[in-house]
Amino acid sequence: MINRFLITRVVLALLFFIVTVLQIFSFPGQFAHMRKESGISLLIEIILTLTAALLFLCAQIAIYSLWKLISHMQSGTFYSMASLHWINRFVAAVKTALIFPFLLILIIAPQADDPGVLVMLSAFTFFIGSIYLMSSLLRDQIQSKVAD
Repeated sequence: MINRFLITRVVLALLFFIVTVLQIFSFPGQFAHMRKESGISLLIEIILTLTAALLFLCAQIAIYSLWKLISHMQSGTFYSMASLHWINRFVAAVKTALIFPFLLILIIAPQADDPGVLVMLSAFTFFIGSIYLMSSLLRDQIQSKVAD
């Protein structure tokens, strides 16, 4: 039988690795390239780089929190104070991550000559928002079970 906990851990580890590579190498290089080719200012490049780095940090915190929650599921202690602690961190990371697409829209919108980027950022914002709402509901469920 396939161990779903093991598969989930492998997927989370790969996701963490990909997010880290994007955070350190891909996005800073992309923004530097945009500055050279498109002529965006150095300040915009720095703001975009910091914004993306902080967004990826939120993703890393969320992924690690999910890792810990998987441990609680596997050990049968999902409805516990320790699990509530990790779901609170997950919700906080996702809530913080929700700020960054809004910032990017404010930064990019005045300079955008193509609505595709803004549509993509809007979809990304709604996606993160839905994850935030669902994780908040899950947190409320865990909290009610722990209180019983």
